[in-house]
Amino acid sequence: MSNKNEVVLSVEGMTCSSCVRHVESALRELDGIEAVEVTLKDGRVRVEHDPTRSTLAQMVEALGEAGYASRGAA
Repeated sequence: MSNKNEVVLSVEGMTCSSCVRHVESALRELDGIEAVEVTLKDGRVRVEHDPTRSTLAQMVEALGEAGYASRGAA
């Protein structure tokens, strides 16, 4: 049984559906990502993940490598 954790990221630079696909793809490449839900209008991404296999820092790094600045949302 896996642990599940949910984080919400604020992502800058998403302007279209192609951006949404890039963000989803960058996050899904990480180990332990179970679900990704992007809200383009709000610039937010909800991620369900196994915290023993993926971290917030890894998500921020993956999005940065894909060209998007991000941080954990309050």
